[in-house]
Amino acid sequence: MITKTALRTISRSLSKSTDKLHARTAGIIIIGDEILKGEVVDTNSTFIVKNLYKLGVRVKRISVIGDEINEICNEVKHFSNEYTYVITSGGIGPTHDDVTFEAVAKAFDEPLVPHPTLVNLCSQYFGTSDLNCPGMKLAYVPKSAKLTFGDNPHKHYPNISIKNVYIFPGIPQFLEKLFTCLGSKLFQSEQKFFKKIVLFNVTEKQIVSILNQLVAEFPNVIFGSYPVVGNNYYKVKVMLEATEESFIIAAHEKMLQVFPKEYIVENV
Repeated sequence: MITKTALRTISRSLSKSTDKLHARTAGIIIIGDEILKGEVVDTNSTFIVKNLYKLGVRVKRISVIGDEINEICNEVKHFSNEYTYVITSGGIGPTHDDVTFEAVAKAFDEPLVPHPTLVNLCSQYFGTSDLNCPGMKLAYVPKSAKLTFGDNPHKHYPNISIKNVYIFPGIPQFLEKLFTCLGSKLFQSEQKFFKKIVLFNVTEKQIVSILNQLVAEFPNVIFGSYPVVGNNYYKVKVMLEATEESFIIAAHEKMLQVFPKEYIVENV
């Protein structure tokens, strides 16, 4: 008899050997007290994950933290050591709680300095060249910061990066526009993910035994099993993923062979 705990472990952890995929990795840090208080729903991480996946970059962790310098600093240092790319969202702007630049500078033991290009950009936007103007806070970045502009370098604020840390705005419209413009330039990977999806009209308990056999037979393929409730069309979605198309084709064909046809409602 399969226990609920065993089923949960199987369905969430089938073939977790992602090291076999050798993809570049990323960690996402979402910054903002408003998210931790439930006042704002985070949509940025979902957008980033989907687009990094298309680029062949696997997201390993998402962290949501508040507007606190030391906490951001520690998270950035940890993520920078663990993942190929670190992407932050939020905490940049002219107000007192916009502390991401300061925190990232602290993470890499760098001072905040006014960047000439950003000073000019902020001067145009805020209508003043006074470095003490609140808006000029956006011109002060870590000393080694690199600026990468999108489609309009004369009007739009760039992405700021330090080492492998890429700082994006928290406002979804701004983040999405900048990421769409720069994503393929900033986050490069030679890998590509191939996947297939099979929908079953039976419960996870009815497919788990055969599914485990497939997991053992195809070690280069990641299998994910995701049950749903209240869906009249299917009860379990199984996703197959690999970095070689031939692996996916072989595993998918075998899956269609070993499961009763009446179990499967769709495969894509």
